[in-house]
Amino acid sequence: MTEPRANPNRSSGKAETGKGAAGKDEARKDEAVVRVAEGVASALGLRLYDLVIRRSGPRWKVQVFVEGPDRPVTLDDCEKVSRQLSRELDVLDPIANPYDLEVSSPGIERALRAPWHWQAARGQRAFVRFRQADGTTRALVAEVLDAGERSARLRAPDGTEFEVDYDVVTAARKHADWD
Repeated sequence: MTEPRANPNRSSGKAETGKGAAGKDEARKDEAVVRVAEGVASALGLRLYDLVIRRSGPRWKVQVFVEGPDRPVTLDDCEKVSRQLSRELDVLDPIANPYDLEVSSPGIERALRAPWHWQAARGQRAFVRFRQADGTTRALVAEVLDAGERSARLRAPDGTEFEVDYDVVTAARKHADWD
């Protein structure tokens, strides 16, 4: 579900991405959006899996990914979250720029960003791209053996086991074999 949102009472300033010159102020605004999204999802019997705020052309995109605790997310679920979240964000007004709100399932090949994402992926295969100590980038599909708060233990296709710190991971997602 995508709903265009504009805030005519705000000037176009910095993005609310949690990164950049404003730093802590932007991070606080992101945290406010996350708290509202978590509350809306929870009230509907869902869980917030991830939330991404990024520039998309002249506007911003707020992507909200929700999952069910024991069932797949339906289009109806996404619509309910989108409508309620839109109302609450209009009241809270944490995003200074015009934005589009998108609500969806994280999908089969969901991103692995938070430690709990990695923990939920234990025993499954994941595509992981990360910076190595020598500065080069390595990308592979590996089995997630274990995951902690700062790193994950992986098994490469050749059987080699290694640990990767989350702070050097540039991209990671569950991997589905489509064959």
